[in-house]
Amino acid sequence: MTSDLCLISSNDISREGLQQILSSDGFNVVVASARADRVAKADLDSNISVVVDLPEAGAQRKAIEEVCAAYPDAKIAVLVDEFDMSCLVECLEAGADGYIVKSMNSQPLITALRLVSLGQKFLPSELADVLSKHSFDQNVPSGDVATELEDAKLSARERDVLCCLMAGYSNKVIARELDVCEATVKVHVKAILRKLDVGNRTQAAMWASSRGFSNFHQLPTETAPQPMHA
Repeated sequence: MTSDLCLISSNDISREGLQQILSSDGFNVVVASARADRVAKADLDSNISVVVDLPEAGAQRKAIEEVCAAYPDAKIAVLVDEFDMSCLVECLEAGADGYIVKSMNSQPLITALRLVSLGQKFLPSELADVLSKHSFDQNVPSGDVATELEDAKLSARERDVLCCLMAGYSNKVIARELDVCEATVKVHVKAILRKLDVGNRTQAAMWASSRGFSNFHQLPTETAPQPMHA
């Protein structure tokens, strides 16, 4: 199976090596550049897969946002030298679909990129270690899901946004799915974090998932977020 893919890497040797590895394993690398704007201006299919291999977190986020602006349906994987939780959260918030630590061998790397290109999320095993050391018991109230949601005092729209956070959608995608502006989404996300007493959108999604929120069907049909197709 051949998949079209763009590669953004600031290191010439790394970029050429990755391009060779990806090409030999069925990916069609249509653009390989050190700059995200080259990809953004390439006039490619909207569902293109993109690999971001940049050393700085700020550069990673900027590249993700630039690609998302040009190709809203792009599948984006970020390659990093080592796991960093805050960087992971920033990349996911910007619109990344995969966060891959480069210490893995080439074949698992290819598998991870293949999953991302098919529309799946890919998160590193290091995340499980972080989560296993964090207790969420203090945030779990007694009672059923309906009671817990009532206690959280989430509005209907905030519940819509929370569903989208559980799906891993970026603010830009949430705005499109719910037909609101991105600034409004940011306000809702901020309110959700405050009401659930969590630090970021990943923790908010985990809060909801641990309570079976995905199976809680009280959202109006016309506002429920629709699944995105690869």
